[in-house]
Amino acid sequence: EGVVEEYGVSVVGYDGDDLYTTEQTESVIELHEFYGEPLPILLRSTEDANSVLKLQDHTPGMHKLLLMHDDTELLSNVVRPQLEALAEECGATVTQAIPTMLEWLPAGCSKAMGVTKLCDALGIVVSDELLALGDAENDAEMLQIAAIGVAMANACPIAKTSSDIVMNETNCQGGAGAAMELYSYLRTMSSENDFS
Repeated sequence: EGVVEEYGVSVVGYDGDDLYTTEQTESVIELHEFYGEPLPILLRSTEDANSVLKLQDHTPGMHKLLLMHDDTELLSNVVRPQLEALAEECGATVTQAIPTMLEWLPAGCSKAMGVTKLCDALGIVVSDELLALGDAENDAEMLQIAAIGVAMANACPIAKTSSDIVMNETNCQGGAGAAMELYSYLRTMSSENDFS
């Protein structure tokens, strides 16, 4: 949390479905209002209701941290290198969902791991049957492991290079829907022409 304080970065910690923060900044409120996450609550001391605790004092702990700031250069060039060095020491990883947000996760945790576990539970073969859609760095591994990985036109470079297909449409222009329609059409055509 030293990096948070030093650079005025907003932070949100995830403990299950509960989100906590040390300050209700514009970025924290936007996470709720724009992205639909639960409104993070201030982590209060049990001894003094007016005292806000640091996220590191929350027990049992957090399984994900978001660090947010409108200055993307600050996040990319100053904050991220410091977080990555700390993450290496702590067995964690740093990734990015959007340019104004860094994610701190336990090492090995990713969308790829979550999707793989879900597919295993549902009997879906990831490398043969999964269509994955993405636009951000935190989607890259998932796009790589899928039978078909599709990046939106507005995807970051790493998402585009990790995918099999890059749509002409952005996510705001219906790129995800167009990809699903195309995939469904190709699957229908493939099963109609199965001569085995």
